Amino acid sequence: MKQAQYSYSATLARDTVAYCTLLRSQLLVNQRHLIDKILARYSSEYVVYRELMQNADDACAKGVEIVFETASPNSHETTPDLSAKITRIIFKNNGIDFRQEDWGRLKKIAEGNPDETKIGAFGVGFYSLFSICEEPFISSGKECMAFYWREDQLFTKQAPILEKEQQEDRWTTFLLILREPMDMLNMDTFGSFIARSLGFTSKLCNVTVYLNHHQLLNINKTIRESRPMTIPNSMQTTSPLKMFTLKSADLQNVQMDATQLMISEQTREIRTIESQVFLRTASGKLDVNVSEKDAAEMERTTKKYPPKQTTLQLQYHGHDEAESKAPTDNKAIFKDLLPFPEQGRIFIGFPTHQTTGFCGHIAGRFIPTVERENLDFVVKCLRDWNHELLSMAGLLSRMVYEDELAQIGLLYSDNILSRRNSDATEDESTARSRERLENRALHALKAFRLHPSIPEPLVGSYIDAYFFKMSMLGISVLSSHGVKELDKVRIPDSTMSTFLKNLPILPISVYLGSREFMNKLEIAGKVQRISFRDVLGELESRTLTRTQMVAMLRWWVDHKSKYIVSDADTKAFLQTALVPSGNSTRPLSTFKWFVNPALGPVHMPLPPETLPYNITNTFREPELLEISSSWQQLSLHEWTTYIVKGPDFETSPEFAEEVLHVLSRGWSQIPNVSRKAIVSLLEVKKCIPTKFGMRIPKETYLKTVTLFSDLPVMEFREQPLDALLLAMGARQSVELQLVFGRLVNVGSWDHMQLVKYLTSIRRTLSPREINELRATPIFPKAGQSRALSTPQPANRHIASALYAPTETNISLGLPVIEWKGGWRETSDEAELLFDLGLEELPRMKDLLVLAAYPNEQVIRAAALQYFFDNFNILYAEQYDSSINVAFLPITDDHSSRTPLECFSNKNCSIMGFPILRQDLRVHAALLGIQENPSSDILLEKLLISPPQTRTKARQTFEYLHSVQGNFLTEEWTTLGTTKFIPLDDTGKSMVDPQSCYFFKKDSPYHRDLLITVDFGPTANLFLKACGVKDEPSPTDLAQLVARSPEKFLHHEGVHRYKSILRQIATHLHVIKPNESLLDEMKKSPFLLAEKMIDDGAAAFSSASETTMDNGQGVVGSTSLDEQDENMGQIQYRLARASDISLVDDTVLQQIFTPLCAPMEELLESLYESLGSAWISKQVKDTHKPVGEFKKTDRSYALQARIVERAPLLLNGHPASRLHFKLDWLTTKLMVLEVPEIQLRRKFVPTGVTKSEGTTACIVQDDKGVHYLLVTEQVDTDYFDIADALAKLLLKKKKLNDSIWWTNLLSSTLQNLKRKGFQVDRILNAK
Repeated sequence: MKQAQYSYSATLARDTVAYCTLLRSQLLVNQRHLIDKILARYSSEYVVYRELMQNADDACAKGVEIVFETASPNSHETTPDLSAKITRIIFKNNGIDFRQEDWGRLKKIAEGNPDETKIGAFGVGFYSLFSICEEPFISSGKECMAFYWREDQLFTKQAPILEKEQQEDRWTTFLLILREPMDMLNMDTFGSFIARSLGFTSKLCNVTVYLNHHQLLNINKTIRESRPMTIPNSMQTTSPLKMFTLKSADLQNVQMDATQLMISEQTREIRTIESQVFLRTASGKLDVNVSEKDAAEMERTTKKYPPKQTTLQLQYHGHDEAESKAPTDNKAIFKDLLPFPEQGRIFIGFPTHQTTGFCGHIAGRFIPTVERENLDFVVKCLRDWNHELLSMAGLLSRMVYEDELAQIGLLYSDNILSRRNSDATEDESTARSRERLENRALHALKAFRLHPSIPEPLVGSYIDAYFFKMSMLGISVLSSHGVKELDKVRIPDSTMSTFLKNLPILPISVYLGSREFMNKLEIAGKVQRISFRDVLGELESRTLTRTQMVAMLRWWVDHKSKYIVSDADTKAFLQTALVPSGNSTRPLSTFKWFVNPALGPVHMPLPPETLPYNITNTFREPELLEISSSWQQLSLHEWTTYIVKGPDFETSPEFAEEVLHVLSRGWSQIPNVSRKAIVSLLEVKKCIPTKFGMRIPKETYLKTVTLFSDLPVMEFREQPLDALLLAMGARQSVELQLVFGRLVNVGSWDHMQLVKYLTSIRRTLSPREINELRATPIFPKAGQSRALSTPQPANRHIASALYAPTETNISLGLPVIEWKGGWRETSDEAELLFDLGLEELPRMKDLLVLAAYPNEQVIRAAALQYFFDNFNILYAEQYDSSINVAFLPITDDHSSRTPLECFSNKNCSIMGFPILRQDLRVHAALLGIQENPSSDILLEKLLISPPQTRTKARQTFEYLHSVQGNFLTEEWTTLGTTKFIPLDDTGKSMVDPQSCYFFKKDSPYHRDLLITVDFGPTANLFLKACGVKDEPSPTDLAQLVARSPEKFLHHEGVHRYKSILRQIATHLHVIKPNESLLDEMKKSPFLLAEKMIDDGAAAFSSASETTMDNGQGVVGSTSLDEQDENMGQIQYRLARASDISLVDDTVLQQIFTPLCAPMEELLESLYESLGSAWISKQVKDTHKPVGEFKKTDRSYALQARIVERAPLLLNGHPASRLHFKLDWLTTKLMVLEVPEIQLRRKFVPTGVTKSEGTTACIVQDDKGVHYLLVTEQVDTDYFDIADALAKLLLKKKKLNDSIWWTNLLSSTLQNLKRKGFQVDRILNAK
């Protein structure tokens, strides 16, 4: 409503001023300040020269001279003084003379040049001259103009030039007397600026710079004859909004030459440096079609009507130009014209700050911002113009790129493809040509790859997008088969380059050099990697050579390891790939086997279904199986089946021997089933050469069998594997039973004679015979008695049951073999016996049994000493600490234990654990004896046998502290809840760690409230880890107080009890997760409540002392406020939270005097969390208006005041705390008067009611409308009004809210401001 009133008033005032003619006056402009502000937007380097050169180009000037003059030029000096200060600058061009309209525009700031063919748009470029001089002077043709200041206003004087003073060359001249002398410009950077500026000038071709009469620099641009560019039908020649249409395009070469005077700082020697670069400039002729509406808007904005035709140019520095051998003494002067590999810039006559996103410059009729450094993308019509022109820049850049690739394609066809021979190596000349063309193609790709343009990224994105969009075909790229469209070319893969010859592929150098660009194109789907279908196409087109086939199969293995290949694709591949086989070819699918050179007969006849070895020899077996799962390694069984069918096998000893050698090499790796099959093939063939001719195997003997001379012994040039020959049935010795029959008498035999014979034929004994000897009881034990009168043999034993007859074994009492003569452990007989199982050294198990009880002390000591002396050499690897032999003596020296039953730390004996004897503890680590019992054993011991006395407990706990780092989390949990801590020496009073605390003399709690313990510093550290605390945690304290509130209150008193409650309140967030404790606290009468009583009721209690009455629950009373006689005194009682009220209205407290929580915010939060309710929520108010509701001036005034101050009332109250928001309060609440209002209050918990009158209330009718009712009394009670509003609006009202709102409603706004209240800020923010 106020907003509408303000709008109406403003409109009326505007109309009044518009029709009043007496107040009219002209607006004055401070021209100096205006020009300064304009120049602030023209702050770029060399802006003066840029604007003057632009004007020269617009005036069709072909040459410019820039003369820097010093204060005292010397016409006779031979060397220019570059250190002299410049005092004035003369800028001259040979363009068209100024016309009258040109002179007129110089005097008007921001009028601009209406000629749409000219660059200037805003008419402020000329005023850049004022950045370096105060009063410029211009002469052109037959007239001149001077600028001068009068205070802050700029004036001009224009006059004709006398004929005798006119220049002969009629050049337009700008004379600039500098405001402050300046240093001579650096010709390197200034020359680079001039070269860059000449890049796209349409007429201006030559710039010369002088210092006084010395020529310092000359740059000349030469434009060669252009050639037309073909616009393919696939190109889209119209911009997206149809604003521009490309009609034609041409390409011309540009040559830039620079001559610079260089002066040595040391010798003052003068030398001239010449530089030269070559560029290509593409020009597109565009028809312009702008709607009348947009054209009018552009004319209003830029002071120019859009042209009907315009030109767009692109400057490109190709690879050949970059590699040209032109003079490059000072090529840095042209560096900004050669951006590669950096980005080019947008030129609007001269370069801007905006980059193009690729390595080329773009020049066109772009519309810049006022300072002409960036493109304007703010105004819609200008934004559309610039976007459309950028799309044509994308088209032109695509045409330049395609033209470059077309030239590369022609050269590639002539120099590479025409000379290519797939079977010949590329000659050096062709290789150089190919490398040069690949570098040129890579240069083009890099040049037109998108980079994020700056400062506006949209520029580069637009050009790049339309680079691709403006053609229906993919971009052209150089491939292995010349220039092709990108979608017909594949990304190179080094694993396929050997065998893919017909597929166009990107040269690897081109791909690697443009990988980032190619990855982007691959993601966009514009280029693909080599596919499986490409490979099949290659295989269908030709038969691969051996080298190509190997490379192709190598790729196939890698391909299958990376991708899931269907059975159909595998089948197609194997059927398509042809392998040369003799004079023909056959598909890979027709082969069954491949040869393993380690086992197979590589150089012998092979089955026809076997793959050529010269193809498979570079592959491992898993790789060949990966190529085709149907292929198998040619087994010796299959090969034998094939080879034994030949006639040479049984007729040629040499051939048979070669076959057997092949089988011998692979025999150990042949499965038993195959061995049997091979043997079944060979055992019936006469394939063993002997001195009696070719024999079947079972009729022959190995060469080592020399016992009888009439045996058919084998005759080989080189003996095949004995295992093969024996498997075929050949014999290697005479039967052992026959030897026994001939050499041993029936009955008793001499085991010494038998050992000697067996030693002589040991190498011929088969494993079966050796095992038979090991299992036969042949050997007697030394020392056993035999009856001499009978020929019966002695008791005999197998070899493994006896020991060698050495002195050590005999001294230990071990059973040794009977042996005649001296025993030598290195003899052949000893080696045979050891092979048959005779023990050379004591077995560990036997030795440890000897060391254990109840053997004699001497035997035990000797066995134990031998065990330790030889442990590292003989027993370390086989020893296991879990051995179940009790061979270790403990400290009592009357028994022994296993390694796992005793310990090395003597302190663990405190808990009754056995300790290893002291002299053996040095071997504890060696034997795997633990220093201490494990944590689970210690825990079990402590739980079963806890210490019964405090002294024993201290010792136990001190020991357990030393090993407490071994206990696990769950074991600490068990310790924390187990009663093992004795409280006395009776052993009957035990307590768990979580139920007691460490004794402290200065404990804040009474000593009878807590169970305390103290076993000394070391033992206490263990108990602390178990859970004994220094003092109760907040959770412990809450539990203790909730369970024994009277006890705590009795010992601590009211004030200390309050402190405890505060501590619980502070840590309530820690207690809340313990739901059982929180429920217990809600039910327990442990909270301290206050009840107001009058002086008579409190007479029994002292006003300054705290007492306790268990019968009535009265725990004390104290004076609430000594200065307020009406408040009375307070009694403290213990009660449940649900029986206690929280005071947010002291009036209600005084009326109903319930049990109340102390009025402390911290305690209130505790009581509320446990179930206490706010007293305002426990009292139900019932208002009864008496009389008629009326709208009066007083009610209107009050409503206006509430609406006005509504933002002040609700300030600081978040929406989450409000029932209604500001809009509702200012529009929905109605204020009415009523004669009388009666208020009835009911305290719900007790049902007590009180009645009284009030001056304000809020009621709601049956339609939901709220009314603020006030009584008809003269004086307005703002407290009642504020209280009624607060109850309605606030979800949780406090007394302070009502008091503060009373102040806001009753005080004037001026009064509130004076008190520092930010009235205006709050009201204006609404």
